[in-house]
Amino acid sequence: MAETQPNLLADAIKEARECLAKELSSQAEQLQKLIESVAELRECHQRTTEEAEQQWEALARAEASVPRVSPDTVLENALGAMRNLMICTLPEQVLQVLTEEAAQWGVRAAVFDVRGKAAWGASAKGFGPELTEKVFRGLVIPLNQGNPFRQVCEIGAHVDATVRALKRNRNVLEKLKPTADDSILLLPIRSAGEVAAIFYADPGGKGEPLPVNALKILSEFAGAQLDRLMALSGGFSPESGGEEAAPPPVADAPVEEVTVEAIVDRPPAADAVPEVREEVVASGTLTDESPAMVAEVSAPAVEPVAAVVETEPAPPPPEKATAEEGTPLPLVEVALAEEVAVVPEAAPETRSAPVDSDVSLLSEDEQKIHKDAKRFAKLLVSEIELYNKVKVADGRKNKDVYKRLKTDIDRSRQTFDKRFGKTLGKEFDYFHDELVRILAASDSTALGPEYPGPSA
Repeated sequence: MAETQPNLLADAIKEARECLAKELSSQAEQLQKLIESVAELRECHQRTTEEAEQQWEALARAEASVPRVSPDTVLENALGAMRNLMICTLPEQVLQVLTEEAAQWGVRAAVFDVRGKAAWGASAKGFGPELTEKVFRGLVIPLNQGNPFRQVCEIGAHVDATVRALKRNRNVLEKLKPTADDSILLLPIRSAGEVAAIFYADPGGKGEPLPVNALKILSEFAGAQLDRLMALSGGFSPESGGEEAAPPPVADAPVEEVTVEAIVDRPPAADAVPEVREEVVASGTLTDESPAMVAEVSAPAVEPVAAVVETEPAPPPPEKATAEEGTPLPLVEVALAEEVAVVPEAAPETRSAPVDSDVSLLSEDEQKIHKDAKRFAKLLVSEIELYNKVKVADGRKNKDVYKRLKTDIDRSRQTFDKRFGKTLGKEFDYFHDELVRILAASDSTALGPEYPGPSA
């Protein structure tokens, strides 16, 4: 019995040692694996640190190589874009210039014209030759479905979109092809209190941030220019830079007689000029003491009287013509059915129309077209002068105004011909008249030898 107990104790100790050895061996293996893992982590950390340092160095070199744009340059670019928008005289020009200016900033830009429940492609720049004008103008975006374009029209503010947000607009993604990482900016172009167009912009896969604030300024200014063109299309006033508008007719004015004395350069027969007296609406009376004046009648022509009196001014000093020596010519009192504008005689202006072209012989509607054409030409040329004063001054001095402002003049000429070319025909060229009067300071030679001349 005594021998059995020591044997059992020895066996238990042996068994415990074996279990402990196995446990220590297992832990040693785990510790070895842990040491190997730590070594691998250290190597990985070392490689990551080296790669990060290389990338930071490359980024620093790239950043140093990029030219810095000063705030003054950014401001000058924005001002230049707004000047170009101000020169536009048609709504479609505003949308086209908007995309052109944005494309110069490295942005792919497109404008969609909002018409009812859809937005139609109007102008796009920076998308490559595969997106032709015909293809883009056929692009239609429905606004009765939930998409970012509709959201712009509803809230009247900018919307930050992504390719994922435009998944319902497959036609837009297929035509414009933005990359998955592109940030897309949609801006409203407001006119007359409503969203008249939607401005689309993306970086074109360059990974660069969009000039959001500059694009917002351009879109707001484009809407303001659309409002301005709308106001100008309704007529011109002195405040808007056009010619002075004619005063409205006075319906309830007192009826008086207007007496006009005809001064001729040769004595007609005594019985050739009868006295004609009719009552007209007027504001005063001209007597034989009044200086020689030229009356411009904008109303339809008055029925001819029995005889025609020539009213060409006599050679100075003017004297009253007589039918017989010592017998004064009877006063001719002319009845005018409409308003008569009496202005002092001025030196004749340079006109490109033939001498025998008399606008006063046209109908009232045709005369209005000619007045509108003259005012529109004056507006176009005045804006060219407004934004190019230095070039105009140098051009007058060197007699090469057209060479310096060829792009602006040709664009405005195209705009004028598009609106009035077919109406006026080849007989009148009011645009040329204003070029000579405003840009060339009434000296046609200042336009230079490269100027093609009037179309009339």
